[in-house]
Amino acid sequence: MKAPKLLFLALIIIAASAGLATAQATISVKPGSPRQAANMADEQDNEIIDEIFSPITQRLNLTASQKFRITNIATATMLQAEPLFQQLDELDDRLSEAAFGGRLQESAIRDVSEKQAALLSQIISMKARAKMSFYRILTAEQRAVVVDQFRSHAAEGNLGSISN
Repeated sequence: MKAPKLLFLALIIIAASAGLATAQATISVKPGSPRQAANMADEQDNEIIDEIFSPITQRLNLTASQKFRITNIATATMLQAEPLFQQLDELDDRLSEAAFGGRLQESAIRDVSEKQAALLSQIISMKARAKMSFYRILTAEQRAVVVDQFRSHAAEGNLGSISN
């Protein structure tokens, strides 16, 4: 639970800083700033793509259009998931407060756990839909690379955030 949550949060921070970097570039207009802002945005997009497809990112040889579309899907998914993660944190805080206050009851644990499970189910569904969208963007050759990676590293269970 911690690893996917941290990955989503890291990607949300990257996406948010991309927005802030663009806003800063707009405020301080200097010669060459649009190019620098574009380079920064490209760099952040590449980081997101790398998080999704590592360790096969280079082998996929994604086009600029594919990177753009995948980054947009990932960013939209992260932004949608952010309130759900906040709710998870709030529920966890409620459990901690009750436990450390000595007033935790089984009914409260069950209630909060069910709410957390529902939130996690929503997050997992969102992630699955995003993966499906990523897969649709890939060419047949790129899909084969992804499938091959899953098959060859099934025991390791790691393909960037795709496998989490």
